[in-house]
Amino acid sequence: MKILKANEMSLFDKITIENIGIPSLVLMENASRCVFEEIKKNFPHAKNILIVAGKGNNGGDGLAVARHLFLNNYCVDIYLAFGEVRGDAEIQLKILENLGLNPLDSKPDFKNYDLIVDAIFGTGFQPPVKGKIGDLINEINASKVDVISVDIPSGLSADTGEVFYPSIKAKVTVTFQFPKICHVLFPAAKQCGEVVIADISIPGSLASDVKREILTLKHLKLYRREEDTYKTKEGHILIVGGSRGKTGAVAMSAKAATRTGAGLVSVGIPENLDDILETLLIEEMTIPLKGLDRLSIFSVKQIVELQEKHNVLALGMGMERYEEGQDIVIDILEKWEKPILLDADGINNFADCRDLSPLKDREIPAVLTPHIGEFSRLTGYDTKTIIYNQIELSQEFSQKNNCYLVLKGARTVISTPEGKAYVFTEGTPALAKGGTGDVLAGILSALMAKMEIEDALKLGVYIHGLSGKKAEEAYHREGIKATDVIEFIPRTFRELEKKLN
Repeated sequence: MKILKANEMSLFDKITIENIGIPSLVLMENASRCVFEEIKKNFPHAKNILIVAGKGNNGGDGLAVARHLFLNNYCVDIYLAFGEVRGDAEIQLKILENLGLNPLDSKPDFKNYDLIVDAIFGTGFQPPVKGKIGDLINEINASKVDVISVDIPSGLSADTGEVFYPSIKAKVTVTFQFPKICHVLFPAAKQCGEVVIADISIPGSLASDVKREILTLKHLKLYRREEDTYKTKEGHILIVGGSRGKTGAVAMSAKAATRTGAGLVSVGIPENLDDILETLLIEEMTIPLKGLDRLSIFSVKQIVELQEKHNVLALGMGMERYEEGQDIVIDILEKWEKPILLDADGINNFADCRDLSPLKDREIPAVLTPHIGEFSRLTGYDTKTIIYNQIELSQEFSQKNNCYLVLKGARTVISTPEGKAYVFTEGTPALAKGGTGDVLAGILSALMAKMEIEDALKLGVYIHGLSGKKAEEAYHREGIKATDVIEFIPRTFRELEKKLN
């Protein structure tokens, strides 16, 4: 499902009306009917309903909703936020007046209603709201009455995850044909409540060139082993990292890679810590590397020599940030010719170098899996800017630096060197715990060994998120551990196989 910006939605509206020939009033009728159906579905006990209508097309949608409600024996009041309407909204108001339903003469007491339909501003609005309309929005929110927003909660921008104040806090938002960025990215998505995507007859093919999509099952390709396979054909993963006090990071990555189907998993660890790691791993092998309590620059030669026997390198989990670490990451990026994934301190050390050129020069684009803070170090953007613009900044970084990005947060965005972006929206806040990123790195590494990188990332992010939800259901949102997520990977595979067959 494509994710649109306001200008794209406006263009597709125009093409549908002018080129395809569906009149704007027909689109408005379709939109209002969808909102009416969602009111019946989500608010069955609401009988006394207020429509708060703006003066443009969003207000027109709201006025058409009022007609459907009125004709179905709801008690409906209409309040014109600006005291006037125009264009198609004026036609809708005239119809209501012909039916005997006139707008209120003065602002009502919002607390007297079971439900408020917010139809003040649409996707074309640019915040912030000022003056009397701002006061009106604050009063609606203060009433604590449930709100259903038409297309977008009034006061938000369609193009960002930022929450602007004042803005409507909706329980349900019905948007049309495509989700917009504010419906997808937090914290704006919280203002939207439950988001319903309603088909109003705008052709989906109009958005074929849009490179933003919600990651869904239709994007996934499952890897299935052949009957005559063998362990090295299923991928030999090399995981490198760890330091004193942080051996668990690489251990979790290794276990996750094994659970995700890697044929063999080896873990490179500073030689002083090898005995500790061997007590944590059973199926996976360890490789002592130069370094005492953390990796030495002399380990690079060992690591590069291992690429003949390994398909994928995952670097950085538990590595620590230090000057020598910067040289290690740069050297490996330049000398490791197979697929490589940078995570955690692999990213932090790389960011500390202030030189991203080794990414651009790679024949096989690297995969970076930063969380918001690590991406801030990479780019120099502050964390709020990243959260509000996660999709756009991910695309920009991947294209500029010839790499894949898995930007982890309340939403996870996968972006490609070609500028495509896939947004995973099915995660759980239970995954906001130490170690879950290490688990994801292991999952992705295992899949990268036997799939195209883009396919591996989409499948891996989905498996990680769904496994987290299964762990949450089995235990509790507050109580799951990163290692619990690992144990639910096989059940997730089984569920995906059933859904995708």
